[in-house]
Amino acid sequence: MQIRSLSLIVLLAIVGTACKRQPAPEEQAPAPPSPSPQAVASATPKADTVGWGWDSPEAARLSGVRYAPPRQVFGTLGIPSGEYFDSLGPGYAIGSFVDGPYRGADIVSAERRTDDPCKGPGCDDPTYLRFARTGAQLIYLRRNSDLGSYFERENWRAWTAAFATSGLTLVSDSTFAVRPFLPSDTLLYAANTFRRVSRSCGDSSLRVAFRHPVFQNVRFDGQLFHATRPDGSCLTFEYLPYFSDKEIVWDSPPHEPSRSGYSWKENDEFGTLELRYGPFVSPDTVQLDRDTRIVGHTARGEPVYELKNPDHPLLKGFYKDYEADVAHAAERAAQGNEDPVGVRPPKRSYEQFLAARPIFFWRDPFGRLMRFTNNDFLPVSMTEPIIYLYPMAVQRVHVEAKPLHAISASIPPYRRGWDVLAQPSGELTGVTDRKTYSYLFWEGFSSISPMRQEGFVIPQEEVAGFFERMLPKLGLNERESEGFRDAWLPRFHDAPYYFITFLPRETIDRLAPLVVTPKPDAVIRVLMDFRPLWTREPVKAPDLPPPPARRGFTVVEWGGILR
Repeated sequence: MQIRSLSLIVLLAIVGTACKRQPAPEEQAPAPPSPSPQAVASATPKADTVGWGWDSPEAARLSGVRYAPPRQVFGTLGIPSGEYFDSLGPGYAIGSFVDGPYRGADIVSAERRTDDPCKGPGCDDPTYLRFARTGAQLIYLRRNSDLGSYFERENWRAWTAAFATSGLTLVSDSTFAVRPFLPSDTLLYAANTFRRVSRSCGDSSLRVAFRHPVFQNVRFDGQLFHATRPDGSCLTFEYLPYFSDKEIVWDSPPHEPSRSGYSWKENDEFGTLELRYGPFVSPDTVQLDRDTRIVGHTARGEPVYELKNPDHPLLKGFYKDYEADVAHAAERAAQGNEDPVGVRPPKRSYEQFLAARPIFFWRDPFGRLMRFTNNDFLPVSMTEPIIYLYPMAVQRVHVEAKPLHAISASIPPYRRGWDVLAQPSGELTGVTDRKTYSYLFWEGFSSISPMRQEGFVIPQEEVAGFFERMLPKLGLNERESEGFRDAWLPRFHDAPYYFITFLPRETIDRLAPLVVTPKPDAVIRVLMDFRPLWTREPVKAPDLPPPPARRGFTVVEWGGILR
């Protein structure tokens, strides 16, 4: 999820009324700070239309635009955004419409920037707004802009005034769109699916992997695929396997099937996780004919492999890391006088490790040997826990989150905890920085924890409704439930079904103890675990006890696990 903190959190949470060609009254806007030469250079489109395939008649026909070298049509503009400042531009005409309602008009692109801090990997990816320009009128193309209805919320008047200083009238079109500039979470090519991981560009010198009917030349760096658009913006994708371990027909099933599934990459969809194993194995490490044997087939009949030698360095190295993780958990439990049975996963012998099939391989359509790693032997990533504090009166509160390994990201910065002044409304003020926050945010890594087997199997199209029904039963109010849905729903778009479960409170407390001073009267903690499914599976529903009643000083936390 990409949410900006402080004042812009509220701005980005409000859904404004979509409008088509809706002018707004002007008001005076302050002049923006002058951008650095480096910023201007980075915002200038690199119109290598030949190298990227946008010079073809086919590209003009599909997008309705004939692209041309960039030509500046307005300079850098800006408005205040709460305590921070948003700027836009310079704006460049990158071509002209050859048909449709804006035939003959320029298509204009401008990069948007803000000094508002943000949370989450990928939140600093470049964002572009796009327009049609006819004379002195600039039509905001909402569906083609990375921020969607950003202009159509309460800052519309300020932006209208800012554009007026450049002699331009700002209106909006909420229906028209140019295909290459539509938001794209996935890219389809032949029988292959690719998932977007960022909006940052790769090296234009990379080799072309394939030619896509919408994005033209898609380039390949060996791991990721880069689609560069005519204004120099870029969508970066990863290849998404079409199956999970649950859909493999095993010739030789593992003696101890994985409870948590298999991971196959280092990255989640918004940035790099600190996992130790890469998704691909080089031929220097594993040669299929020499080192592996076939142990099953995918639904398309393609073989999957395991290592023949039980002492192969990949297996030995994985088990060594696993032993270190178990020892770390035991040491942490002893230091904290915690229940070692709950905090520390039971250690498996090397023979049990091998029996669970810790690794298997598959060759993907691009010739890479993909490694699938058993999640039962990996630390879990606790992603985006959000903490709300609701005291009865204004008071200073100290909060510590203690996952087993480390906190990898936080807002405000985590320095042996957070010290904030909390309001009954939930608003927080940092004791040190005096900034205002709506909640505390952290992410980190904790102990090895096999997935709970009780849960729910939900069709992808019903996940949103499932959350709407389930989250209040777990104790979240509407504000908290909305935040949870905004954060997690974008992750449920790859598979037709999902197994979803929620961890018992005692498991959450063991994975990441939460220490709050003064001691709260009520604590509600919600931690979700899930995995994609390609077929519906029968599961037993979990026993979900009622949440604590909100009384006195109440602390609420929600988050999820990524494997």
